[in-house]
Amino acid sequence: MRASSIRPALGRAGLALCLAALQAAVAAGAALAAKDDISLALKEKVIRNLSSSGLVLAFHIAVSNASSSGRDLVRYRYRVRINQTEYLNMTVTLESPLAVPAGRETLVALPIRISYDNLRAAVGPVEDQALCDVVGEMFFVNERKKEQKAPFAFSGEFPIFRDPEVDILPLKVNDLTVGGADVVFRPRFKNFNGYELIVDTIEFELYFSGRQVLTGPIPGDKSLPRTGEKIFSLPFLLDFFEAGEELREAFEKGEFPCRFAGRIEIASVWGRLHIRFDKTQPLRLERAD
Repeated sequence: MRASSIRPALGRAGLALCLAALQAAVAAGAALAAKDDISLALKEKVIRNLSSSGLVLAFHIAVSNASSSGRDLVRYRYRVRINQTEYLNMTVTLESPLAVPAGRETLVALPIRISYDNLRAAVGPVEDQALCDVVGEMFFVNERKKEQKAPFAFSGEFPIFRDPEVDILPLKVNDLTVGGADVVFRPRFKNFNGYELIVDTIEFELYFSGRQVLTGPIPGDKSLPRTGEKIFSLPFLLDFFEAGEELREAFEKGEFPCRFAGRIEIASVWGRLHIRFDKTQPLRLERAD
């Protein structure tokens, strides 16, 4: 009698335990599913605003919302390492939450501004390119204001860009008379980057002793070889009656102030680069034999 009365009690206890375990498994599965509602995937990496002072490396991230209701991106935090050294560690709270509709992909840009001066201070000398690793989390809220986070980890390379440098070789004087001069102006452009610069245009203005004597584009192939230089020859005739007596006297001295200024336009895989130059130096005359 005692044994038979005990068996049903044990059965009910076992059933209760099984139901509790099942409920815990369902809850765990639901929590896991909720975590997986939001997923992040890298779409592309874009380099913007490239210059000799720095650039913006933007990670374009596809945010997928597999749930049946919308989410709002409210903040994100990330850590940036460049060449395995920490460069940034910050949290950004959005002024206005970004809506991530249900069942859709939403593109989010994560821009990282890189200053070459700050980079060298944090990492040390960097040559032609560097590797950037970014690790972090995005935080979302649902309609009940319950928060959910999604991790991400991406990497990308970016270039170290240096402006071309300009200097001026002595002015070749083929002929010099009382009325004018037949000369060849020779600017030299140096490329310190470890890659070729595809130069589309070089517009310039040339001044001798404060007077503009020549202006226009440099003709021909203007591309600069990697870690190399190119000298351009610009021949022209100088009329002292138009340029003035002061310039004629400057030619007699054999040296005078020269200013060479303008703009270089470069085509690159990171977009078109517009670089201004302005070089002033004494110009020495070199008479032809």
